[in-house]
Amino acid sequence: MKKTIYSFLLCVPLFTLWFCTSSSAGKEKRAIVNEHSSSVQNTGKNVAVLELFTSQGCSSCPPADKLLGTYISKENVIVLSFHVDYWDRLGWKDPFSAHEYSERQYKYASALNSSVYTPQLVVNGQSEMVGSDGEKISSTVDKVQAEQPDANLSIKNVKPGNDKVNINFTVSGKTEKSILNIAIVEKKTETQIKAGENGGVTLANYNVVRTFKTLPHFNDGENSIDVDIPAGIDSKNISVVLLLQKNDNKIIAADQALL
Repeated sequence: MKKTIYSFLLCVPLFTLWFCTSSSAGKEKRAIVNEHSSSVQNTGKNVAVLELFTSQGCSSCPPADKLLGTYISKENVIVLSFHVDYWDRLGWKDPFSAHEYSERQYKYASALNSSVYTPQLVVNGQSEMVGSDGEKISSTVDKVQAEQPDANLSIKNVKPGNDKVNINFTVSGKTEKSILNIAIVEKKTETQIKAGENGGVTLANYNVVRTFKTLPHFNDGENSIDVDIPAGIDSKNISVVLLLQKNDNKIIAADQALL
């Protein structure tokens, strides 16, 4: 595992530790909406949310990207691939990177007393680990799923149209001091990397976050919201993910649905 140390000013944390990820895009309109189609099942188990912080410029990330992909169809697991931007000046600019995703990682690192590195995986906002550590990820997922959920979040339907998607969902339970995070993700992407540490390689990524929006206020019970669909994405390759997250970063409920 390769480590390189860099330094950042305060909007880019003090000293960060890096290891080192991937993807691509298309678009089409669909008129009517999907029924709820998700790997989240009503089994009484808590949902495990795996957030991988990765970059196409980092040679240590592809194994973590591949491992994340094996969780995409597992029951009561939701995966998200956040492409950070701090590798972009090191030979290859990741087309899916965004500074807001780096900031999300910095926030987790501060709360968890952790370094910032890639590939870094955060589970339900409460535990962090190397994104390619299969044994630790598996045991953490089992632990999270054994817990009783504090709240319930359910996507009832999603309706795309006019470059937006309308999401109808319900919320219940202990939701005080919570926000709702909404992600539009590309389910699978492939990118030919032409420079940097992964130059010459074609990389695959899963559930790549393309839009990430926070809704500070929502209703107990039924809700509806419109979210922009990023340009250039095939609507058949999009999922919607909702995360109910406390102010201590704990994710207490989550759901996902296909467009």
